[in-house]
Amino acid sequence: MSSLKLWLLDADIIIDLLTLDVFEKLVRSHKIHVASIVINEVKYCYKSDKKVTIDFRKQYIDTSLISELSASPEEIKEVLSKLPSLQQQTLHLGELESLAILVGKEDLKFCSCDAAIIRTLPFFDLSERGVSAERLLRMSGFTRSDLEVKHTEKYFKQNLDIGRERKILNFKSKQ
Repeated sequence: MSSLKLWLLDADIIIDLLTLDVFEKLVRSHKIHVASIVINEVKYCYKSDKKVTIDFRKQYIDTSLISELSASPEEIKEVLSKLPSLQQQTLHLGELESLAILVGKEDLKFCSCDAAIIRTLPFFDLSERGVSAERLLRMSGFTRSDLEVKHTEKYFKQNLDIGRERKILNFKSKQ
């Protein structure tokens, strides 16, 4: 299988993939990049319905299994300046840093299950570079019947459509 350059945008998807016990397999089959702020947000996952503490930096970054990337404050401000205030208010700092890096690195794809960040992609013409957890797993040769709605391709596409509509409405309101 060829290596997909994967971008895991938010802590939620990393925690979910750890909980689903597929994250290790993805790490072995893909080159994964994570924003500095997101690394510090991943503090736990669930195993057998129990919350388990994880030192994500020590386990994945310090061992070079995952690459850490950062965006400058200026790059983050540039991303913010291109978003309407509603979109700005729904994004967390880790998502903003991830988005700034995604804008600057054209070879990255990203995976998220957070509606707010998915809806932001059309504002930067990045819709085609996003993938749902379901699609990522399928592309990686893993099939799961226990995915939550937020992990599905349908959910991802619905949120992209909402983002496209908001982009159009934002454009019309500026005319």
